[in-house]
Amino acid sequence: MSNPITAIYENGILRPLAPLNLPEHIQVEITIQVFNKSKQPSKPTTAELWSELDQINVFEVDIELPTRKDRPNPILDMPDEFFI
Repeated sequence: MSNPITAIYENGILRPLAPLNLPEHIQVEITIQVFNKSKQPSKPTTAELWSELDQINVFEVDIELPTRKDRPNPILDMPDEFFI
């Protein structure tokens, strides 16, 4: 059975990054494959993320909002019964 896992080597010990579904004291064979850091995707910086958001233009809206004069005033339109 082949079950590839990812582990970190620290202080002479391989530490799996996820729990292993193995019984205690079982003998396993390990093949080591070192990841090349250049192949691992790097996390974008905050500046890069903001730059991408600026390019998307998600905040631009092509609608015209009514001016204050065009909007009705609900208080003035209320019937006299609401005022005591």
